[in-house]
Amino acid sequence: MKFRKYLRGRGRVLAFVFIASVIWLLFDIAALRISIINDVNQDLKERESVLNQGRRKDNVLKHPLQKVNIDKKEFLKNRFFNVFLSEQIPIDRAIPDTRPQICSENLVHDDLPSTSVIFCFVDEVWSTLLRSVHSVLNRSPPHLLKEIILVDDCSTKDYLKEQLDVYISQFPKIRIIRLKERQGLIRARIAGAAAATGEVLTFLDSHVECNVGWLEPLLERVYLDHKKVVCPVIEVISDKDMRLNMTYTLDRSLPHMCPVMAGGLFSIDKSYFYELGAYDPGLDVWGGENMEISFKIWMCGGEIEIIPCSRVGHIFRGDNPYKFPKDRVKTVERNLARVAEVWLDDYKDTAQNLISRDSKTDKLINKWCEFWGRIYEIISQYDCSKCFNRNWITCFSYG
Repeated sequence: MKFRKYLRGRGRVLAFVFIASVIWLLFDIAALRISIINDVNQDLKERESVLNQGRRKDNVLKHPLQKVNIDKKEFLKNRFFNVFLSEQIPIDRAIPDTRPQICSENLVHDDLPSTSVIFCFVDEVWSTLLRSVHSVLNRSPPHLLKEIILVDDCSTKDYLKEQLDVYISQFPKIRIIRLKERQGLIRARIAGAAAATGEVLTFLDSHVECNVGWLEPLLERVYLDHKKVVCPVIEVISDKDMRLNMTYTLDRSLPHMCPVMAGGLFSIDKSYFYELGAYDPGLDVWGGENMEISFKIWMCGGEIEIIPCSRVGHIFRGDNPYKFPKDRVKTVERNLARVAEVWLDDYKDTAQNLISRDSKTDKLINKWCEFWGRIYEIISQYDCSKCFNRNWITCFSYG
């Protein structure tokens, strides 16, 4: 009898625990459901904010091209970023002002030089190209923006031909240069610089978004010293959701020196650009040009600065979507070897060993013996001008 009472009492306890556990489980499920709904709603709101980011109530620029049904996977595969989403976002969207607050209070000179903004592209996505252009048009003081030059490096996409010509015809400050055959980024930039009429050359990639107040701080530094070559802080535009990710800098607003620029976005006095010899036309397609011009600047009396008050967003893709006439890796290796041969003197062997682990690359320059003559011409040119100052390599302190 006592045992039965014990079981009965024990059973009541177990039943209570079981019922309480079920109630608690149901409560957890309900809470989880609410959390999931909230997360989904938040995700939808964030997606909507991305799509609507920057819509002006009075004027929202639509894509002038008709929408076509394109496979999303092909977009991602061929362009290495979310082109499908990019095509839905206004080409004149606003983005958050990510500058340090003090930047908006900084004063600049009234007589800053004008600039020619140069975009070089080949088969660029329509929305990213136009968003790049409109960010410059919308966020640059008109009296400082001399022109925008689009250099088409022999694109194959139909929408970048007559349709692009028709579209840019409504903007007097935009003109397009079409190269008859593929030259690559480096020689395309040389062509753009040759056509520019502004006092300062500003090179930008064709998948960027310039932020508010981006131009004035760059031109101010060039105005103060024409041998200063200046770069904006490059902020990442997500290749997945197209959201601008703010870059925090320890030095809030003051310019700081940089040994080697990224190369895609910078401003340089036009006369100084040609004093340096512009880009080496012997470099092919893409790769190494940032090293070459950085070495030139530091060895020829100039300085490279990063300007925290100038912010430009950039889509960093998982891979390079463009085709190289020759093998891409070998093209870049060959460019780097050429730059090392011209500029690094006693350090060139070290650089050559770092270019590739392939033992065949140790004598990479010898594979392109036809370029030796031009290399020695370049070396002779800078030796005669007493341009070399290699001490910066060993004494530069960065950070």
